[in-house]
Amino acid sequence: MDEVKARPVLFASVIIMGVLIVVGLIVVVGTIIYRLSATPDAASIAAARGQFGTVDVAVAEGTSVVRTAFLEDRLSIVTTKDGVLEVIIIDTKRGVELGRVRLLADAPISGELVPPAAE
Repeated sequence: MDEVKARPVLFASVIIMGVLIVVGLIVVVGTIIYRLSATPDAASIAAARGQFGTVDVAVAEGTSVVRTAFLEDRLSIVTTKDGVLEVIIIDTKRGVELGRVRLLADAPISGELVPPAAE
């Protein structure tokens, strides 16, 4: 024990490192217990996986879906009612409606999309 007292800096370093190891172990065990006991809801689990489940998109009664299309992580739904085309844009990763674009026509729309003529 006399050799240990002869080197007080070494003795203090060993004590401090031992305390740090114990504190670190307590933090790791506490974090594991916290994560196991906290039960996330289904929505946050689905969001973490990039899925969103069911999304209700409100449209007026009598509205017809003309076309749907995917572009990267966006879904566009083209609807028509009473000569008005409406494009509904949805983020497929989060399951939220990003916005709507309403296209007003001078003449009533037949419900069919006619592609532009190729030049």
